[in-house]
Amino acid sequence: MKSQIDKNGDGKKTEWKFAQLFGDRAVADQIHDEDIITALEFDTTGRYISLGDRAGRLIIFDQVEAGGKSKAPVYEYQYLTELQSHVKEFDYLKSTEVEERINQIQWLRPQGNNLYILTTNDKTVKAWKISDKKIKKAAFLNKTEKDSKFPQMQVTETGLMPTLLKTYPQLHSYHINSLSACSNGENFISGDDLRVNLWTLERTNEAFNIVDLKPENLEEISEVITSSKFHPISNNIFLYSTSKGIIKVGDLRKSSQCEKTAMTFENKENPANKNFFTDIIVSICDATFSKNGKYIFARDFCTVKVWDLANTSKPLANIPIYDPIKTKLCELYENECIFDKFNVSGGPDSNQVLTGMFNNAFHVIDVKRDINTQFELNFNKKTISKVIPKRCTEVLGSNYDYARKVLRSAFHPEDNTVALASLNCLFFYKGV
Repeated sequence: MKSQIDKNGDGKKTEWKFAQLFGDRAVADQIHDEDIITALEFDTTGRYISLGDRAGRLIIFDQVEAGGKSKAPVYEYQYLTELQSHVKEFDYLKSTEVEERINQIQWLRPQGNNLYILTTNDKTVKAWKISDKKIKKAAFLNKTEKDSKFPQMQVTETGLMPTLLKTYPQLHSYHINSLSACSNGENFISGDDLRVNLWTLERTNEAFNIVDLKPENLEEISEVITSSKFHPISNNIFLYSTSKGIIKVGDLRKSSQCEKTAMTFENKENPANKNFFTDIIVSICDATFSKNGKYIFARDFCTVKVWDLANTSKPLANIPIYDPIKTKLCELYENECIFDKFNVSGGPDSNQVLTGMFNNAFHVIDVKRDINTQFELNFNKKTISKVIPKRCTEVLGSNYDYARKVLRSAFHPEDNTVALASLNCLFFYKGV
C-alpha cells in the first residue's frame, strides 16, 4: 500500500552515490574516545556543516567549488575552522563532573559574513559568533623618495575568529538532550529528561518552562522526554517525544504549559505482542518535523514512523528499518547497545527520511514510493547498497559490528546530500 504523503513530484527515483570521506580507517578500539563525533548539523543553507565531538570541539566545514571535467560545477566540503566550545565542568550542587561532550548543535540566522551557532553539553548552552578576522599593520607604500613617507595600514592576515557571545545558565536539573532554534530567529528550546525550556536568545538570565513531567515523588517517574523540536515554519508550535513511544505537539498560543493541551500521537502496541524488550525499543530516539511542516518523522529502535499533523489516530507509514536486528535483542541488551539513540532527519522534499544503524549502515527511506534502501559505509569510496524488504529475513553473522554505528546523520536542507558520522569519521553521499 503506497503512502499518502505528498503526491507532488516528478516521479524520478533518487540514485545515491558516495561523495566524500573525512577520517581514517582505524579499528574501533584504537580510536581515541575524545575523537568520536557526537553531534552533526547543516546550517539553514547547507553551505556549512558542523560537527561536535566528545572532547567539546566544534568543527566547521565549508562547501566550495572543486572543479572537475564536467560542465556542471562540482562542490565538496572542506575544513574551515574549529573551536573549543565546551570544557569539563564540575556541578558543585550535585558533586558530579559535567563532561565536555557536545550533545546538540543548532545554527542560527547568519548576519552578513558572520556565522552564529548554538551548542550544548549536558548542562550548559552557549552561543558562538564566527566572524572574518583581518589583521592590519602599518607599511610604507611610497614608490619614490619624492613622495611623503607616511605609513598606511595594510591587511597582512585574514582568517576566522570565534567569539563566545552568551552562556546560558544551568537551569536544567537533568542532562540536556535537545536543542532547537525557532523560525522567528529570536527563541530556542532546550529539553532534558523531564522538562522543556523556552529561551530568548538575548536573555541569558531566565527561561520559561513549557513542559514539566517531573512528579512530586521522583519514584513515580513513568516516562522521560527523549527529544524536542520547534516547527520549521510556525514559531508557536513544537513537539516533544517520550520513552513510551508518544509524541506530543504543543501550541504556545493555547497555553504556556503545554503537556496538558498538546496533541498526542501514539501508535499503541498490541498487548499480546509485548515482551521483556518492548518498553525499551518503543522509546522514541528522535523525532522531527518534515521541512514543509506537515509531517512528523519519528525513529524508535526498530522503526521509522511518519505522522500527519492533521491525523492523530494512526501513522501514515510504519516502516521497519532492518528487522534482522530483532534477533539480536538479547545481545544488544547485554552490551547496552539497545539504549543507543539514532537520530532521524527529513529531506528537502519532505518525502525522504534519513537514519542510521549498526554495522556502519545507514538508511534512506523514500516514504512516497515505500522504498527502504540500506547503504554500507566503507573506506574504498564505493557505493554499496540494497533495498530492504518489509519482511527481511537476512541472518546476521558473527562479524556484525555493533561498535561501528551511524548514530548521527543529517540531510542537506536544499538538495540531496546527506552526511553520516561513524565513530570519528564523516561521510557524504549525494543523490542524483
